[in-house]
Amino acid sequence: MAILSWGTLGVLGAFSVSLPPYLVLTFCFAIAAGMGLAICAATGRKPVRLLDRRTILFAGLLTAYHLSYLEAFHHADPIPVSLINYLWPACLIILGNLFFQLRSGFPGYLGAALGFAGVLILIGKDGFALQLSETLGYGLAFVGALLWATFSNLRRHEPSDAISAMTTICFASSLICGLWWMTKGANLPALTASDVWVIAALGLGPAGGAFFLWDLGMRQGHAALLGVLGYSAPVFSTMLMLTLGLGQPGWEVFVAIAFITVGGIVVHTGSTASSSDKTKARAR
Repeated sequence: MAILSWGTLGVLGAFSVSLPPYLVLTFCFAIAAGMGLAICAATGRKPVRLLDRRTILFAGLLTAYHLSYLEAFHHADPIPVSLINYLWPACLIILGNLFFQLRSGFPGYLGAALGFAGVLILIGKDGFALQLSETLGYGLAFVGALLWATFSNLRRHEPSDAISAMTTICFASSLICGLWWMTKGANLPALTASDVWVIAALGLGPAGGAFFLWDLGMRQGHAALLGVLGYSAPVFSTMLMLTLGLGQPGWEVFVAIAFITVGGIVVHTGSTASSSDKTKARAR
């Protein structure tokens, strides 16, 4: 559900292009925090403390990712920026294996490579060139990929309740983005009904509510498999744009889907085989 939600980010982002990005993030994180508070109130949960070191760390990572990603578009062409940022699923698996006890083994690396190949075909179908003068933009996009992968892996090992923690993290991120927006001049444009709808949709979905779903998935699901499935977000985004008449269909979408599907099967099969081997070893 989180990945499907992220598939709407391209369309919603295009609709919000006239608004200051940090203002949009301030509202989106605030909406997410409001959702979390409502869930906490309905289920008897209590949000974690705002001034907790771990909360500040996660809020900083979440905010830094979005700021890096948005800033990258100001320094480089959007196509390679998007492609480089979509290294995050591969980074999630590689960093997870190296530093966060993911233990996906070779199938994890192979699945990540297959998924990335699918995205490469999809995003690079019209061709792109990396210009040396745009190095800062590429660097920021890659830093963003590392930040999101680090955030996801760290959240995997957190003992606190996901809803309680993410509520406070989103609230803290809203404060950080609001302060950043104020340093940029705090220009509040006149919001139309369409602008309000887009901000609400972003906050409820890809730039807010999806964080709760992703956090639950990373902590209770198959992290390596979710990493590979993360590559499907740009595929969903492309299919949605085609449905809305914002592009022409082509073979690249179906090839990308095939690569991502095979990558997911490789990770899942490798994980099943590894679990089976461990069970047999214990039986002996």
